[in-house]
Amino acid sequence: MTNSTRLIGLVMTAALWAGVAAAQGLTNAGAGEDLPPDLTVPSPGVEALPVPPGQAANAPVASPSDLPPSADSSNGYYEGENCNPYLPRERGLWTELAPIESTGTWLRRGFWYAETDALIYNRLWNRKDQRFAAEDRNVTNGPVPGQSLGFNPIFLDTNRVLILNGGLPGQDVAARGTLGNFLFRDDHNRDHTVEFTGQGGGTWEQDRTVASVAPNGLFVPFFQAGHNRTFNGSSTQAIDYASNLAGIEMNYRVHSRLGHDQLVMDPNGDWHRSADAGFEKEYLVGLRFIEMNERLDWSATDITTGTVTVGDDGDYRIRTMNDMFGYQMGVGLTYQAPRWSVGTFAKGGVFLNRATGRSQLNFTADDTDDFNQRMVENQLSFVGEAKVQAKYNVLPNVSLRAGYEMLLITSAAIAPNQATFTSDTTYLNTTANPFYHGAVFGVDFYW
Repeated sequence: MTNSTRLIGLVMTAALWAGVAAAQGLTNAGAGEDLPPDLTVPSPGVEALPVPPGQAANAPVASPSDLPPSADSSNGYYEGENCNPYLPRERGLWTELAPIESTGTWLRRGFWYAETDALIYNRLWNRKDQRFAAEDRNVTNGPVPGQSLGFNPIFLDTNRVLILNGGLPGQDVAARGTLGNFLFRDDHNRDHTVEFTGQGGGTWEQDRTVASVAPNGLFVPFFQAGHNRTFNGSSTQAIDYASNLAGIEMNYRVHSRLGHDQLVMDPNGDWHRSADAGFEKEYLVGLRFIEMNERLDWSATDITTGTVTVGDDGDYRIRTMNDMFGYQMGVGLTYQAPRWSVGTFAKGGVFLNRATGRSQLNFTADDTDDFNQRMVENQLSFVGEAKVQAKYNVLPNVSLRAGYEMLLITSAAIAPNQATFTSDTTYLNTTANPFYHGAVFGVDFYW
């Protein structure tokens, strides 16, 4: 990670702790007053609730003889236990509170929370496969009317082609972690939190090698070669392409909660407390830094032109780095049931992208046409992320989740797009739009 990455990380971390300290100093109330206290259940031996206001403690209790009789019963009341609503009952609503199965404050209870995720992403960096060599001299043809530029395999008389696939290498696993702090709950029953997230570990890589049937039979397409000295006339060529993605972000999140609980009577006459399932909204604003680094190593051996050796071997190395920093906003909607939830969330923003690239070409036979270039481009890139997620609460403060996520980055510099044998170019290609999507599995914990 570069010095700029470390500096931004330190600044965001300092801002996180400053926000936490300021939020906890908003009120002089005790720690238990920011978060609603735990609801308690009376002890099993309790006989009655407190006397309602306006009624004397020694007020007489109505007896069956004092009450009007009913035509459907001999003594004015239905037979059976707990059928007289005016008398204390051994069971039921008047003698005990319903057990707390789930409430508006049952979930996400704590002043701190941590989330960990495993991301299984597929990466697509180009809509079409990109060709770098083929055993057919026709790939070197320029833009002559009626002739191929060497991009379409139907014009080639060979299946020995060196290609990077735009949808490969396929999936790779990255890790993501979040640490958050509860600030306060407002009068609209919404939690306000600040959180810090870090992501990294994913590296997408593909290797390709091709050898010609006859010696010195591989040629480079005109798109990369132009009219410059290239790897034309080589016997073998190989490419190693790798890309990695990492980032940090600090966000302020507002998350609504479920409303009042409901009391539900079971068929046997018992009451229980249940959450009134419904929709929860959440909003997010914050800062995010993303670093996408790539490398492409392209090598060739036994390079000749006719019978004249112009370079025994060739080595072409390309490095690109995108440092993106910007402001993001997000919104989400979740259907929350007592034990499970399912919802969707999306966030995005415009980022300042400082894209840099370095290209080094070296022929081992001589130093003619070797070059070492470094280029910089400043771009505005859009970074958007969306997900659909399902969650199950194992405990009030522990939940498991799984979902599907998508991430799009626009106006980025990727290594394959910089492959050119033009030695005096000053242009860094920043037209790539890499797209990531895949499954995510995680767990969160509140304390």
